Amino acid sequence: MKRWEIKKPDSQKVDEILRKTDLTSLCAEVLVSRGYENMEMLVDFFSDEELSDPMMLKDMPQAVEIISQAIYNGELICVYGDYDCDGVTSTTILVKYLDYSGADVMYYIPHRDEGYGINKAAVDKLKEQGVSLIITVDNGILAIEEARYIKELGMKLVITDHHQPGEELPEADAVVNPHREDCPSEFKDLAGVGVAFKLCAALDGDYSIVSEQFSDLAAVGTIADIVPLKGENRSLVKSGLDMFENSENYGLLYLLEKCGINKSRVTSNSVAFGIAPRINAAGRFGSASTAVDALISEDESAKFDIDNLMMLNNQRKETELLIIKDIFEYIDSHPEILNEKVLVISGRGWHHGVIGIVSAKIMELYGKPNFIISVDDNGIGRGSARSFEGFNVYKCLRYCEDTLIRFGGHNFAGGLTIKADDIPMFIKKVSEFAGKCDSLSGMVITADKLLEAKDFDISMAESLSVLEPFGEGNKMPIFAIIGANVMKIVPLSQGKHTKIEFSYKGATQTALLFSRPPESLPFNVGDMVDMLVNMEVTEYKGNKQLSMRVVDFRNHGVSGKKYFAAKSCYEAYMRGEIVPQNVIYRVKPTRDELVKIYKFIMSVKRVSIDKLFMKFNTQSMNYFKLRIALDAFNELGLIKLIASRQEVHMVEVSKRVDLSKSTVLNKIYSL
Repeated sequence: MKRWEIKKPDSQKVDEILRKTDLTSLCAEVLVSRGYENMEMLVDFFSDEELSDPMMLKDMPQAVEIISQAIYNGELICVYGDYDCDGVTSTTILVKYLDYSGADVMYYIPHRDEGYGINKAAVDKLKEQGVSLIITVDNGILAIEEARYIKELGMKLVITDHHQPGEELPEADAVVNPHREDCPSEFKDLAGVGVAFKLCAALDGDYSIVSEQFSDLAAVGTIADIVPLKGENRSLVKSGLDMFENSENYGLLYLLEKCGINKSRVTSNSVAFGIAPRINAAGRFGSASTAVDALISEDESAKFDIDNLMMLNNQRKETELLIIKDIFEYIDSHPEILNEKVLVISGRGWHHGVIGIVSAKIMELYGKPNFIISVDDNGIGRGSARSFEGFNVYKCLRYCEDTLIRFGGHNFAGGLTIKADDIPMFIKKVSEFAGKCDSLSGMVITADKLLEAKDFDISMAESLSVLEPFGEGNKMPIFAIIGANVMKIVPLSQGKHTKIEFSYKGATQTALLFSRPPESLPFNVGDMVDMLVNMEVTEYKGNKQLSMRVVDFRNHGVSGKKYFAAKSCYEAYMRGEIVPQNVIYRVKPTRDELVKIYKFIMSVKRVSIDKLFMKFNTQSMNYFKLRIALDAFNELGLIKLIASRQEVHMVEVSKRVDLSKSTVLNKIYSL
């Protein structure tokens, strides 16, 4: 279970919007719940903000002059990119534009094992090849020593980046970055591809040709880099998604085909979950050059590279599963780790290219910030972190910096390099920092509103499309359904997924639960359930139908507040912290309660802890008490707790077991 927050949009503000616009009530309620409360704010949201003059970016005039002179002189220019999707699309756009402009241009993207950004060994190679101008895209702002080295070699350097600058700027001929303190450009949240796009526009004199040629790629890179889809980013993405239908990029069109995406219906979601991961796979498992070559190609030779991307993406998925399997085994051997506020897990030889993805999945599974560290044969660990509101990754890394070789990041994500011998001290310091985070309460899913009967309408769901593109800063709407009556439970894809049919406020609807087999659900036909859902319209054989995807669910009547309060107390108790006596008094299970819980486990043989909690959700039973009972059963060999999957498995016993022998029970009873 996750924590829920269900918004209640102000009805007066909704009515005012409805009087002044042609929006549907559902759209108006979503907007009000997100803080768009008056016409001025709505105009800002819906206006396709014109991209500001690229020359407003600090050092852009110098960059244009240097690059134009290099083209005129026939100098060899190298576009130096990054291996992620933002870097790949940035590199592709600038290389293609310079090539169209008659430049002698090449590109270089380091392999992941070379590390992020400019490195001196690569600079030496480029010097030997005759490069006289290096233009970085999506990197370079922290390349202080490397910039000096490039200058010493007599080469010119133009940096274009969007990452936060340090206290010192590199000694480059031009440094174009909207986050420079002295940059007058008003919009600061561009992705690296947005900065590269503006550089091309500045070189060309306006946006028209550049938009026609490259807005599709700019949209892909912007969505992939998870920058806020507001202001100029929203405009870039909207125009880019519209451009897909008329795109002439062979590689991109073939990638759409391989992903099963209709080029006339490309959305931010299909880019984020279809296109971007496959482009990223090149930098994670092979060479990002595979992706760049595919997107630069002017003919059907791009198909070979795209087929390689598809293969690399499958390899990425397999590698993720192997790492997660290792993590599960570690958790099962050290189940106490799940009682920590923040998880730190390390392993040997895990692929560096996917530990960030794994970290995100571990956070989703356990609802906790985490650091996943891969240690190589030289005893050096490289790690990735993911978090949510209440735990600032960058501040935590700063707190632990005396244990680290290097680090970087922001509120919700970060990376680090550490000696393997220093990992235990790092874990200790992370725990210390987490203990100071009073607001660290867990992942929260925010619903825009509670659905009403009038909202179950195809035209209502279709109207949500005016809010697109969805992404960071403008999430796909989530709606709450409280007290739905389950009428049917249908397995899909050989039981991997589930479809439920339910009645709610006089309407009968269906909803899909992906990666949730029917037997894992805590409810049965006839039960009441609460759900958070996405709502959209799908088309099958020419017929439109309302489609819902379940984001999270719980049995009706289960108090999330009570659940998480008890869970927090249980984990504190297991960490050896002092728990109030009045809480301890309420979590001592009686013999009758122990018997009821055990008999149910015997009847089902295998069950998730959350499903057990929902089954025994009463005034006298809470999560803390349930876990004490399960820990006692596990200690006595009556059950097996699978910590990684938060499951209980029945164990066959041949003789009567004396509950009074349980140290778990005796400890809690003695308090």
